[in-house]
Amino acid sequence: MIKLDLETAKIIKLVTGEEICCMLPKELLDDKSSLLRLQEPMLIKYVPHITGLGVSDYIALVKWVGFTDDKIVTIPKNKILTICNATVPFSDRYQKLLKIKTKQPLPDYIERDLSDDEYDKLDMDDEMLEQTKKKLKELAETFDMPSKLKH
Repeated sequence: MIKLDLETAKIIKLVTGEEICCMLPKELLDDKSSLLRLQEPMLIKYVPHITGLGVSDYIALVKWVGFTDDKIVTIPKNKILTICNATVPFSDRYQKLLKIKTKQPLPDYIERDLSDDEYDKLDMDDEMLEQTKKKLKELAETFDMPSKLKH
């Protein structure tokens, strides 16, 4: 049996295909329960981003369950495909984002290699997402693609 490091953020892949980043509080884990409690779950979104070198994926963490201030969300265990430890850099970014959203000071063990403004940009809002989609559509329209319509 694989032991999860409970101090590291977890990546949970659901049967729906969604990937969630969260913490699993040790005190809320119960092997006998059919439910799992997730602390501060955030949805991992892969968003295409246009750069000078082409299209790349922008990874955004967004609130998974909207319109609630609950920090703990309970889900059925049978809706989970896999749980794994996030990489240290991803876990650090997740922790920093949570601290910024709650305006708490960052712990000393987390490197401070980006400014607060740069961390604010890690969370892509709906307006930025729509702008990216619009840019991609405009880019696609510049290519003269042959029609697949059969005449």
